[in-house]
Amino acid sequence: MDQVKKITPLLILALVIGCNSPKSEKKLIQSVVEKKSNLRGNFSISGAYALYPLVSKLANEFMKIQPGVKIDITKMGTGEGITALLTKNCDLAMISRPLTDEEINAGIWVIPVAKDGVAPIVNQKNPYLETLLSQGLSPQEFLQVFTSGKQLTWGFVLGNTAKEKITVYTRADESGAADIWADFLYKKSSDIKGIGVRGDDEMIKSIQEDPLAIGFCNFTYAFDIETGERKKDIQIIPSDLDFDNKIDKVEIPFVNLEEAHRSLWLGFYPDQLCRELTLGSLGKPTDPAIVGFLKYVLGEGQNNVKKSGYCPLNNVYISYSLDLLK
Repeated sequence: MDQVKKITPLLILALVIGCNSPKSEKKLIQSVVEKKSNLRGNFSISGAYALYPLVSKLANEFMKIQPGVKIDITKMGTGEGITALLTKNCDLAMISRPLTDEEINAGIWVIPVAKDGVAPIVNQKNPYLETLLSQGLSPQEFLQVFTSGKQLTWGFVLGNTAKEKITVYTRADESGAADIWADFLYKKSSDIKGIGVRGDDEMIKSIQEDPLAIGFCNFTYAFDIETGERKKDIQIIPSDLDFDNKIDKVEIPFVNLEEAHRSLWLGFYPDQLCRELTLGSLGKPTDPAIVGFLKYVLGEGQNNVKKSGYCPLNNVYISYSLDLLK
């Protein structure tokens, strides 16, 4: 994973630039747009629920531009996608977490395509929402809720007399979001306890149906892509990182997707809950159809990243990613 670990100082500096592409970025995007050609080939992509909506859209658009290429996509979770890649049951894996040393040593090559974050969520109708938003939950409190294996009361967590029990939801699939959330708590995803659901859609539905529930999801699924506003009955819970039992200005939860994306780049959101979304292959890809698709993703395809609810790469990230394909 040398190409991911060896981030240049310019790339680190780029984290504060923001999500909106400047004119120079637009020129770069235009310079790598794939024109209609005689590309031919079939390949398959499997993996992360977090990336599925975006990659599906990008693949459909690419196939319109390159009618000689056919792309099959399956969503199954990051871990299962990596397994499919290693067993050569797919050509590209959608990956929403850092690779493990074992996966790096197995020869998995990755390229960034977008940025995203993972957020703790509750139902907007939670009877203690006002308290949750004003004081948040500290990492220690999140740890108690998600790893104790006990159905704690909201009063126990919030320090009041509430008797209602918390319904905890986690991911039943090999989820990158679960790995990121567990890492935030300095645990492994197997340590997270709760009712298992598959994918973000099922997680969102479960939280919407239970005013006493808590869970976590990818940013993209917490917001309505068309309006940019939070989905019905979904509320992101702020993290009380300094353990002072109150939410400071930089800890206030964002109200829309644009604010969420901005917080990723400016460092207002916990770094451990931010991540790159990547596409991986076994070794650097050489198939012209796959290389053409990846160049499209980094070029014209970036115009669809934001439209699909994800945070697009900025100019430095795009240049860095293109260099990986050389």
